[in-house]
Amino acid sequence: MAFLRNAASVGVATLLSRILGFLRDTMVAAALGAGPVADAFVVAFRLPSLMRRLFAEGAVNTAFVPLHAEAERHGEGEAFSDQVFTQVALVFFLASAVALLAMPLLIGLIAPGFGAGGGRVDLAVALSRITFSYCLATAVMVVASAVLNVHGRFTAAAYAPALVNIVTIAALLGAPLLGQGDQEALARLLAWSIFVGGLAQGALVFLALHRAGLRLRLVRPVWTPAVRRFFLLALPGVLTAGATQVNAFIGLIVASADPGAVTWLYYADRLYQLPLGIIAVALGNALLPDLARASSRGDPQAESGILSRAVEFSAFLSLPAALALIVLAGPIVSVLFERGAFTADDSTATALALAGFAAGLPAFAGAKVLQPLFFARVRMRLPFLIALVGAAADVILSLALFPVWRQTGIAVAAAVSGWINLVLLLLAARRSGLLRLDAAAARRLPRIAAAAILMLAVVYGAAEAMTGWLIAGQSLALRVATLALLCGGGLIVYLSACWLLGGIDRGTGLRRLLTGETAAGK
Repeated sequence: MAFLRNAASVGVATLLSRILGFLRDTMVAAALGAGPVADAFVVAFRLPSLMRRLFAEGAVNTAFVPLHAEAERHGEGEAFSDQVFTQVALVFFLASAVALLAMPLLIGLIAPGFGAGGGRVDLAVALSRITFSYCLATAVMVVASAVLNVHGRFTAAAYAPALVNIVTIAALLGAPLLGQGDQEALARLLAWSIFVGGLAQGALVFLALHRAGLRLRLVRPVWTPAVRRFFLLALPGVLTAGATQVNAFIGLIVASADPGAVTWLYYADRLYQLPLGIIAVALGNALLPDLARASSRGDPQAESGILSRAVEFSAFLSLPAALALIVLAGPIVSVLFERGAFTADDSTATALALAGFAAGLPAFAGAKVLQPLFFARVRMRLPFLIALVGAAADVILSLALFPVWRQTGIAVAAAVSGWINLVLLLLAARRSGLLRLDAAAARRLPRIAAAAILMLAVVYGAAEAMTGWLIAGQSLALRVATLALLCGGGLIVYLSACWLLGGIDRGTGLRRLLTGETAAGK
């Protein structure tokens, strides 16, 4: 299936970006630790990152793709793209200008706990004014990426986020040469590197657009019915498709009262976002165009095949990833981050939050598969209302659990709200007649789950036996080798169990599952 081939391609690009992101995070953790400067930098980094993820992975793509398909049928695809590009750029420019002027108020709203002392507010304001300029590049990137997506070109937009990581790593390596020794000076340098990386992202996507023979122009804004409909659909899409990002931001607001908690949650979020990002970005961007085309053709059999393979793909990746992150949370965090200013206590706090987030990973991934069912038919209202329920549950649970479990409570709240969101989406999709899985998916899904549980038992037992090789007192090389052995061994056990139990069709194999060559309904 074409969409799974596209998903695999995007997944590889996303994996590379996330690996570079981990390298960047380990270097930042060692340099800044988990103190006031680190908290201020995390807030400044999360602001533009939230905007990019909400709009790049949410509102613009989900609203643009089905409406562009309609405009194309009437020969107005290019005019529609130009109008959306112009007006989205205008909105981002005005929003950025207001945010830069009102940044102290904005920081007070998103990190109210910073006002308790420690000098975090002033530094967060200064850093955020630098990084928020990155949002201007986001306006360019999100529309250009959406145009590339509807024409079946996903690679450039998938690789673009890696540029911010590359520029930030270069800044960290070059900091000693520039004399940026103290933490505040280094944080400012990192903020400027994010801005420069954002400009590089926009340039890469526009270059890909040019090479594909496509174009986007700034034109005189005209409030056409199609553009009005785009914004009406895009606004609920911000919360609907970006539910996990909204949850993370809710956690940031609540955790700001506890010094260090913002940073612990950030690194835990980064770790569980690795598998989720691969699944969500790959399936979310590649699945929606195919579903929209099948829906516009009135082809329920094609829709069922696309959805079934997407569900299999999501479960195949998310179930073992979630279980592995829960069991190996401590060793993973310790090996990746525990050095320099990042202490053993910081590792423990981050690992607890990671385990909480990981419990919701299959739900977050499942939602990314089900939401396009509604988006492809331009039905935004129901998933929007469901996302509101999930966000409300996240706020209530975060406020209730944070005083008891601190950062772990916020992670657990996010996981529970994710499962609430998924269950409601399942009920809505089934009631609407949109949830149609073929016989192959119904047969394989329980076997994939059984293989994941078998992997969990093996990895847990092996981790208990190798505990002495993973503690901080051992050499880093031994700890890395042991963690790699546990992860690699678990992967082999899981793939073997999937093959033996029939989670992967023995006549098809893993390669065809991941490249989309599995016949629908086989």
